Amino acid sequence: MPGIHVILRLVALALAVMAAPAAATPDLALGERLFAQACASCHGAAGRPDPASPVVQALGIEPADLSDPLFNSREPAIDWELVVKGGGHALGLSEKMPAWGDSFTDAEIAALVAYVKTLAPGSDRYPPGELNLMLPIRTQKAFPEDEIVWKSRYESRDDEDVWRNVLEFEKRVGRRGQAILEVVEEEGDVTEVEAGWKHALTWSLERGYLLSGGAKVAIPTQGDGDEELIPFLAWAQELSPKATFQASTRAILPFDDVDAGALELAGIVHYTWTDRPQAVFPALEATATVPLDRAAGEDRLQFTVVPQVRIGLTRGGHVALNLGAEIPLSDQDYDWRAHLTLLWDFADGSFFKGWGR
Repeated sequence: MPGIHVILRLVALALAVMAAPAAATPDLALGERLFAQACASCHGAAGRPDPASPVVQALGIEPADLSDPLFNSREPAIDWELVVKGGGHALGLSEKMPAWGDSFTDAEIAALVAYVKTLAPGSDRYPPGELNLMLPIRTQKAFPEDEIVWKSRYESRDDEDVWRNVLEFEKRVGRRGQAILEVVEEEGDVTEVEAGWKHALTWSLERGYLLSGGAKVAIPTQGDGDEELIPFLAWAQELSPKATFQASTRAILPFDDVDAGALELAGIVHYTWTDRPQAVFPALEATATVPLDRAAGEDRLQFTVVPQVRIGLTRGGHVALNLGAEIPLSDQDYDWRAHLTLLWDFADGSFFKGWGR
């Protein structure tokens, strides 16, 4: 089957993690000196700004608290390097944050940011923001985040076409957890509500992976639908400086008739050609679904491919758009699907912050 080859190629790409040269160890002593020279007057000697400081009061805003372990851990180092180099404007942050790219070399900026990452004791107990990878269309995301996501899907069928919209609210809870609430609308009616939890189980920044697990309960609001339990596992992997891989597996288990459920595997590779979030990132996603009770005439395995692009709409990438087309590679009850996903990471600021160049 052609679908099997697509899945195998994605898995092979994930397993063949591209061997990049080891990065030079940042000089923390140098980073400490640069921090004292350029940053401490606003952010505080230990990373916590002093509201009573005349310098802070003159700014009119309070600088970021770099000693907060949640804030420190959830922000990837590369983003902070972009801000140090290009100033707050680079990622849609405060214009009061100056640019140091003309004063410091890239190596010095890397050392400075590496030192800043040491200012929040206990931040290593939080999953690192470097593993907060781009949101796929079908694959479950592993990183626990604060996001509001609108997912719209157009499905072309022989008898009738179907529009489906999902509004998803995700709230970071504690060090590792995330609460999930989804409302599903079809043809103008709310048809289902889903509630659940995601938990980061284990990760390694050095090896570039994150494993999460969780479950959702789907409750139909109309018709004779059955409540469903949807447990899942989600994996995130950095393949190289220019590629990431994500995979997930989930089971859809109706409470009254488990045999009517299904198992699903999904995986995606993103080409991360630039560190700038406000860009277009192509990706290829594939899914494989196994119905637990195959209907007559259906393929035992159902495959799809989902070529897609992520478009960073804001300079910090906290508002982004995904566009994709889902193409069946087996006998399924629809011809094709079009997907549109709009994401707002509200932990990084208001929806309207950082638009434009």
